[in-house]
Amino acid sequence: MRYKRVISLFCAVICMMSVVVSASARASDQIRSYVMQAKSDDGNIYVNFSVAGKDGMDLIGCESIYIYDRSSGDLVESFDENDTGMSRSNTAKYSNMITADCEVGTPYRVEVTIFAEDSAGRDTRSQTFYVTGQA
Repeated sequence: MRYKRVISLFCAVICMMSVVVSASARASDQIRSYVMQAKSDDGNIYVNFSVAGKDGMDLIGCESIYIYDRSSGDLVESFDENDTGMSRSNTAKYSNMITADCEVGTPYRVEVTIFAEDSAGRDTRSQTFYVTGQA
């Protein structure tokens, strides 16, 4: 009798783990892969992004970039998907680098959101970076 309980418990744990792994490993319907990076050099903040859709996307790229002064919390620069170089239509992937001026020695918080959109919907991924203005 005790043996059956142990086996039942073991099977229940295995089933629960497989559900958790399946849910976390499930990919987006629109985004196959992506990379985002922010760094500073030469008095600029450079935001690099690359996003690949599952198939040809209606629209793909960077939805938004918000750059905040970390000391004051003030928004100092922003870009959206309609700005030059932020997105492209009718393609499966898009990569670019967006540049913004910065003050040397000032700490910044950079929030980046990429996206891919097709007839089935839109999906996004976001990351936050902390950089300090470099000369």
